[in-house]
Amino acid sequence: MTQMPRIQHIDSLRGVAVLLMVMVHAAATWNPFNSPEPSILAYAISGLGGLAAPLFVTLFGWGLLRSNLSGKQRIFQSFFLFTMQILVNLTSPHLFEPFTPGVLSLMALLTLILPPFSDSFRNLGLRPLIGLSLVVGLIQFSFPEVQGTGRWADRVAAGSASTIVSNLFVSGTYPLFPWGLFAILGITISMNGVNRGANVPFTTTIRYAVGFGLMFCIVSFIVSQANDVLWAHPTADAYLTFFPANGPFLIAGVTGVMLIWFMLQSANLTLFNNAGKLSLTIYIIHFIPLTLMRNFEAIYGWGLNVSALVVLTYTLIWIPISALWITYYPRANIESLIKSIRNSLF
Repeated sequence: MTQMPRIQHIDSLRGVAVLLMVMVHAAATWNPFNSPEPSILAYAISGLGGLAAPLFVTLFGWGLLRSNLSGKQRIFQSFFLFTMQILVNLTSPHLFEPFTPGVLSLMALLTLILPPFSDSFRNLGLRPLIGLSLVVGLIQFSFPEVQGTGRWADRVAAGSASTIVSNLFVSGTYPLFPWGLFAILGITISMNGVNRGANVPFTTTIRYAVGFGLMFCIVSFIVSQANDVLWAHPTADAYLTFFPANGPFLIAGVTGVMLIWFMLQSANLTLFNNAGKLSLTIYIIHFIPLTLMRNFEAIYGWGLNVSALVVLTYTLIWIPISALWITYYPRANIESLIKSIRNSLF
């Protein structure tokens, strides 16, 4: 199989996405922003963290359209990602059950579902994204209960086959509905940039869409403050919720992803490239230290400042680690392993 050339800003985006995922999980482990009084710092960290998974899934959709895998290769890659999800769960027993669906199982499902429609996506332009957005909004408005409760225990439950299937498709942490929307966004970006070296033009349509998203976020934030209601929260009653991913969160997520994409596309950064080349590897292994150190906050009595510093340090340390890894062990990673097995078998 021909090796596609790497695109610098895509590696940077992948690096940013996985570092934000690390930050989210580190913050959840050591909980540095568990304060009754919201702060600008807490909102900034929460806002960036809330874009981690949307960016991660969008980039996966972008790459999926360009991967050009055969049917057998897609089946193998899907099986591999499902297996990696179980491995992640086993390394984090305090968070997940062994068969809890997550972001890797979502990617495994998308690997099977989306490529057969790639030709249709190429011919229809923005219409699949717009159509899916309308369908998601209609279902969320008409049947809000379909995505389940905001209780973490319910979203990671895996006590029966029916529960696993439900959490994989609609009621888990990263179910196909509505998170497939971000993969379709990635496919749409991929189609628009296919003849431009992956650079996406900032067209009038995109300007209006991003402008609407920014205005929506600003207005909803002002209204939430005026009504003394939480603006954004992972699970509590708020205007934007992550579990489940409600409509306002999806609007904010798409807007944030597009802004980050255009900023890194325009910049000439290489700081995050190595982390981007190892994004899947970092995502899988970063849970291990977190599991081993999950009680450090309580044991050592960390306050807000110490916890925040530890979260920031744990996130940024993956930048030099990835640089050293690429330099000395360039093929000793999960990305190379999956490509090697896939290409040798099929």
